[in-house]
Amino acid sequence: MYVQVDLRSPAASTVLLEADDFRSLKVVVLSDDGNTERLAQALAGVGTVDVDGHACLLVEALRRLSGERAAEPEWLADFDAMIDDARARGWLMADTSVRAHVESQQGGPR
Repeated sequence: MYVQVDLRSPAASTVLLEADDFRSLKVVVLSDDGNTERLAQALAGVGTVDVDGHACLLVEALRRLSGERAAEPEWLADFDAMIDDARARGWLMADTSVRAHVESQQGGPR
C-alpha cells in the first residue's frame, strides 16, 4: 500500500492506494518540479516527516484512509500483520506511527 500525496495544485491531496498490498508501505509524492517542501503540510492528520526525510504515518490514519476495507476482518488481520512486521524491524514509532520511505515523481497525469 502507499499514500499518494499530490502537490501539483495549491490544495494538495492525500489518498491511500493499493490498500490490499501489505508487502510494502511508502509515500509517493507527485509534483511538477520534484519539490517536496509542502509534504509535511500535506500529511497533516496523516503523519509527519522526520529529520531524515522519511514519512511517519499514523497507524490509525492508514486505517481511516482505507475506508470500508478496515471493517473487514481479513483485511484488518493482514494490516495488523504488516504493522507487527514493521514493529519487529524497528519501524514503528512510540507515537503509533510507522516509518515509510518517500518517493518523488515529477509530472504524470492529473
